[in-house]
Formats: sequence, structure tokens, C-alpha cells
Amino acid sequence: MQVRVGVACPGDAGELEAEVAVPVEEALARLPAVRQLHTRSDDGRVDVVATLGHAGALEAVHDVLTGVASHLPAAAEHPVIHRLDGVVPALAIATRREFADPVRTALERTAGVGRVDRCGVGEPRLAVVLDRTRLAGVAIDGLVAAVTAALADPDPAPLFERLAAVPLGASLQLRDVAALQKDLRPPPCRAYTARGPVALVTAFTQTGAEPLDVAARARPHAVDLVSPTADFFADAIPEDTELAILAAALPPRDDLGSSLATCLAAVPDLPAWALTVADPAPGEPHARVRLLVGLSTTFPIGHVRNALSQCAGTSQVAVLAPRAHADHALSLHVQGPDPDLRAGLARRLAERLAGLPGVTGLRVRAPGPGSLRVELRRDELAARGVSVDAAVTAVRLAGGPLTVDGPPPPGGLRPEPDLAVDIDMLDRTGPIDQLVRQLHVAAPAGPIPVSDLVRVQASSGGPLERIDRVPTVAVEVRLRSAADGDAVRRAINGLELPPGFVVVQGGELPDIEP
Repeated sequence: MQVRVGVACPGDAGELEAEVAVPVEEALARLPAVRQLHTRSDDGRVDVVATLGHAGALEAVHDVLTGVASHLPAAAEHPVIHRLDGVVPALAIATRREFADPVRTALERTAGVGRVDRCGVGEPRLAVVLDRTRLAGVAIDGLVAAVTAALADPDPAPLFERLAAVPLGASLQLRDVAALQKDLRPPPCRAYTARGPVALVTAFTQTGAEPLDVAARARPHAVDLVSPTADFFADAIPEDTELAILAAALPPRDDLGSSLATCLAAVPDLPAWALTVADPAPGEPHARVRLLVGLSTTFPIGHVRNALSQCAGTSQVAVLAPRAHADHALSLHVQGPDPDLRAGLARRLAERLAGLPGVTGLRVRAPGPGSLRVELRRDELAARGVSVDAAVTAVRLAGGPLTVDGPPPPGGLRPEPDLAVDIDMLDRTGPIDQLVRQLHVAAPAGPIPVSDLVRVQASSGGPLERIDRVPTVAVEVRLRSAADGDAVRRAINGLELPPGFVVVQGGELPDIEP
């Protein structure tokens, strides 16, 4: 069995590898039942997937992580464990965006459903967009504290109006330095069916649950029980058989999803389907395309693959599910002392593999380009009388949008979307060191520039991968059949490697994404 241990913590990939990944790996490696560790360190997060010899070791994993939590950085969240094995997609429901939440709730209450994902739905948000040209002398930590206080204020006036009037000093209000916007956060992915853009809600099984049984139980809950109006629609995919998932990686463009959906809608007799398109992950050049379709004896999986291949204009279309029809997957681990050379060799190997006729999917897990890291000067913080929390708040805003949540309601449930505010900058052009010179924090002697309290340094790019604690660049390959692996092995043997470098063939790497 496999479990994923996730730890969220501020910091760049290189810093977190040393301060978070290594302690977690060392703790897990001491367990006799751990057969393999696959670690990915990225900016703000570390994930470690442990392959265990038996399910009884899960309690020991919990115990060692409880012990290691006290040795992690103070800003690190407590490690979160998710079981990965035996979890497969069972049912997808395409519906209108306004019905996505009721459908999700109905699916989550269905026996055998372990996880529910949404695509094509943006969260409502209230955004405070700061004009950096008007922030001179405004303490960012005070501004964030004032927004937080407004969220906790029981005043019945609309939150939008209360935020606009938040005082920032003797003569300033929030409306003087920011524009307030009420809209939707962009969805992490977009979904389409033959109807056009939709919200797609996908149910995954609990470990060991039978997907057909789960789909049969979930379908009436998600469709029949949440049909409040005549114009409600909820297309179940598949309608009465197994759910198949195919994947392709394509160059991103604005009309990618709509053009693929239009092409697929014109395919005669294609069973009920839905398409998702996710933007490229950091450091990756391609958008991720998934086609969810019901299996049919009259339109077999090979025909579905050909249809997507023709619409996408690529021969590399992989079948991910169901397992009985899935392509053969393996990973190739390029290991050696020089990180840049590791990445270069992995890309050269991928170029060799791309032309092989049996390859249906290819992905290189190499670090992205380096970035800039902001490090607090704690001696200067103490000398100026500035709290660490105040400086961290300003640094987080310099690095990207900052979300401020309202107080949780009774019972500990998460806040409703209208009790969260995104704080962002109107203009982020230019290097980060220029922005930290323009942002200020409160100090006893008056607001001071954040640049006086930090160092801006170069940092390594992420993600950083390790297999059993050995630095690795992974080349993930999908093949039509295991027999196609012979051609892969010949390509590896033909790759000239410098001294100290090896290519290790492993099994399928887990889907490590949280």
C-alpha cells in the first residue's frame, strides 16, 4: 500500500528539502515496512509517498510523524497523511456551475466515496487590489490586521462597504489605496461536454471499494435528489458502465478546451464524455488534458483513443483508467552528482523516447529555473522592534496574493466563501526586491521599508525529486503494452552517460499531486 505525507511550509524548494523533507524521510526510513520513499520538494510544500509492505504499518507511520513534527520549522503545518492505493474514479457528473456544490455534497454523503473533485468552478471572492504607487507610509501588517478585524466584526452592514471604509491612519481609508472587486477566483481547470462549458464533479472510491457499486449508489443521490428546478441538468458519466480516463499533454492556448470539445462532439456514437483542461504546472510547458468517457462495447477504448488523438493532433494519448485497460507505466530515474547535468540528461532521454511508436505519454520531472528567495534578518527585526509575524505578512504579500479568512463559525467548520478576502497587488511587474522596497511594516519609530528587514537571495528552482533519499530527475513514460519496454531499454543503453551517472528503471511512480 502507499501513503502520501504532505507538509505545507513557507520556503523555497531547496530550503524545504533540507529542513522538512530530510527529517520526514529519515523518520519513515527507520520503519521496517517502508519499501520505497518518493519525495518531491517544491516552493511551499513537501510531499513524501511511502510504499509500505502491509497495511498494518499505517499506525507506525502516524506514530513516527507525530514524533518528527516537533523537529520541523515553526512555520510548518502538521504532516497530513492520505492513503493512495485502491482509490479510483467511479463517477463524474457534468452540471451547471450553480449546482456543483449540491452535487458535490450529495456525492460526499454516498457510501464508498472517498474523495470528490470539482473542475470548472471558481470560488466566490472579495478582492482587495492594492495600488503600489499609493502605499508610501502604509504599514502592510496593519492593513491586513484591519481587514481581519472587519471580517470578525458582527456589524450587519455589507462587508464590501465595511472594507472600503477600513481606516489606515488619520486621513486614509482602504478605498484610498485599493480597488475592491467582487468576482470569482479563476478555476484551477476548465471542463466541457458536448453542451459546452460545464462544472464537472468527480467521485473517487474509498480504498478497496468497487467503482461500479459506488457509481450505482452515487448516481441517484447526485442527480435525482438535487434536482430543484426544471432547467437543472446533471449528465452522469458513465451512464451505466465503467469510467475510462485518457490523457494528453498539449501546448496551451486560450481556445484549447473549446476546440477539443467541438471536435469530440462531432465524433459519431462517442459515449457520454467530459473533457478537462488544466493550465501547465510551474516549470512545465504543456497543458494537461483529460477525457472522461463511459466504456462501451460498441465504441471500444481504442476508438476513444483514436478520436482524442485526431482531435488533439498528437499520437501520444494515454489510457489512465480503468486499470484493466490502462497503459503500462514506468519511471526512469536519472541519478548523478550534478543537478543541472541530471536534468539535461533526462531531457535528452525524453527526446529519444518521444519518437518510439509504443509511447503514449511522456513527462520529465525536472527542477524549474531558479528564483529569488526572501530571507528575514532577525537581528534587524529585533533592533527595529518589528515582530516576525508582521514581517512575514509583508513578505508573503510581496511573493503573491494573500488570503485573509474570517473567524470559523461554531463547530469548527471552514468559513463560507464570503468570509474570506484576497489581498493582492494591482501591478507585480519588476523584480521582487523592488516590491519589498515599496512595502512597509509598522515599527515603534514609524513605518519602515520591508527591504530594511530582509535579504533577497537566489534560490534553486523546484520541484526537487528524491527516490529513497537519492536526488533524482524522473522521466515518466506510458506505453501501450509492457512489450514496448524493450525499445525503452534499448534507448537507455544508447544514451551516453558521464562517469557517476546512472539511469535506474523503476515501477510506476505514484500520483504525488495533493
